[in-house]
Amino acid sequence: FAMLIKDIMVKEVICVNSDTPISEVTSLLSENRIHGVPVIDKDRKVLGIITETDFFTKDASNMHLPSFIDFIRSEAKEEEIRENPDMKPLLDATAKDIMSSPCETMSANQSVEELITYFKNNSYTTMPVIDEKGILCGVVTVADIIRLL
Repeated sequence: FAMLIKDIMVKEVICVNSDTPISEVTSLLSENRIHGVPVIDKDRKVLGIITETDFFTKDASNMHLPSFIDFIRSEAKEEEIRENPDMKPLLDATAKDIMSSPCETMSANQSVEELITYFKNNSYTTMPVIDEKGILCGVVTVADIIRLL
């Protein structure tokens, strides 16, 4: 009997919409100690995903996440942050500016084996899971698979 993705996925998914400010996305990632968040529309359809690596690979906005997080943690006043020219692109950016889209998804009824094969062949570590209507219903990560072993 094959174990299905729905058997191991996390059902309480932390997700954002395309207009969520990047600062909020970084807070969600760091506060919840997660590596990625799906970006969904109002019907909970997956538009894309933002993972930690997106902050380092997207040249367009010249974002440097670690300095941004340090800056936020230093509890600088918003005015100070706004006056810092390096921070401006980050403050104005939203999820759609750095999300990877389209985003790979898997069905809750696919086997964990298929997921393992996918993770092995790709550099992703977080997979949004959709139901038969294409609506986000969970998320599964490499860590969830490692816990099975």
